[in-house]
Amino acid sequence: MKTLFAHIKGKHGTHNNQQHPQHLQYIRLAVLLCSLAALFSACSLFPQTSETGGGTDQTGPSVTPTATHAAAATPTYVPPTITLQVTNCPTLAINWDALVGTHSGVNKVQQVTCGSIEGAGSLAALVNVRYYAPGAKLDVYVYDNLAGTPNRSFSVQGLYNGDAVVSSINTVSTAEVSPKDTVKGAPDLFKDYAWNGSGFAQDLFPGIYPEMTQYQADKTQTLINNELANPNMKPVDAWQLSPTEVTSHLASTIFHWGSYTQQSLTPNIKKQVTITVSVTNTGSGGGGFTAILNRLDGNVNNILEVTQITPFDTNIALSSPAVNATLHSPISVSGSATAAGSVLGEAVVYDDMYVQVGTSGSIASPSSSGYVQFSKSVNFQLNASGEQEGVVAFYETSQNNALLSNQVVLIKVFLTA
Repeated sequence: MKTLFAHIKGKHGTHNNQQHPQHLQYIRLAVLLCSLAALFSACSLFPQTSETGGGTDQTGPSVTPTATHAAAATPTYVPPTITLQVTNCPTLAINWDALVGTHSGVNKVQQVTCGSIEGAGSLAALVNVRYYAPGAKLDVYVYDNLAGTPNRSFSVQGLYNGDAVVSSINTVSTAEVSPKDTVKGAPDLFKDYAWNGSGFAQDLFPGIYPEMTQYQADKTQTLINNELANPNMKPVDAWQLSPTEVTSHLASTIFHWGSYTQQSLTPNIKKQVTITVSVTNTGSGGGGFTAILNRLDGNVNNILEVTQITPFDTNIALSSPAVNATLHSPISVSGSATAAGSVLGEAVVYDDMYVQVGTSGSIASPSSSGYVQFSKSVNFQLNASGEQEGVVAFYETSQNNALLSNQVVLIKVFLTA
């Protein structure tokens, strides 16, 4: 373009004023050519907008790429290492994997524990078979006649992340993650099987609180023993050795009482295996209960388990269900209570972890005062089939509010799905 203007000036620079129209033609031609060239960004008669300054961007908004996060890689499953451990067994020429019939790379015998699990003086082996697949399922077997041809007398299979032990009272105690749990966490379903003379049957642990099963109680006892044996470890679970600490936890965490007083009714409690404690609700509406606690396995050094709760008002009671009954949903909860308004209270069903699995909601009172009879149908839903230990509770209220209890009845039962 510069060459074009130079050519025009050189050729016509001496023309007089009469030649101006011709000059204008050349100028118009130059402007036209520049305009066309501007369309192709070859030139411009106007200054270009800076792309790095503070001016307005003439090329449209800039687009900042959005960072793309790579999906987290699913961790590669690493099968467990399964090593055979044999405990309390005499020298036996038994190939346990061959006896059970395990398969290489699929499952393997992990633990063999011998004991008198088929009655006093007997010798039988509890055999745990672990699977390599995710879920680490456990099959459990009992074999007797170990000195001859071993005989399988009991089996439970498919315990998710399971465990099985010979309990402190020579029963078979199992633990597993409930099959219907949405989130598979720690084991939360516990069962105990006792020898009845001809076979194994599910057994009901006498404890109501803090533990509801033999497996849980044995594990807690072992934990506390380890805490007390280690001077550098704070015994955070030692409250279960104190009768008033146990009833205090029951009143505050299960009954949700904000204030109460307690009194041990048993003298010289350190030498007693059965202890009675009175707990008085000092909050609105009053009330209270008497608790009977027993040392685990009758050992004065062991933890305490609440085995019975009696409300101060002994006219408050459950006629159904019966203690130790086996219940199917729905259940009928019937009994007597003291009316103090339009609401008598609430019936609740708990599983072995004190998770509420059923409730009646508020139970209406047929009268505003006096002793009355009631009956209410309660549905419950479990996370596993078969029998499991549980509690049916009746919370009586003198405050016309089912959420504010004053007297409580607890019944130990088997729940069945």
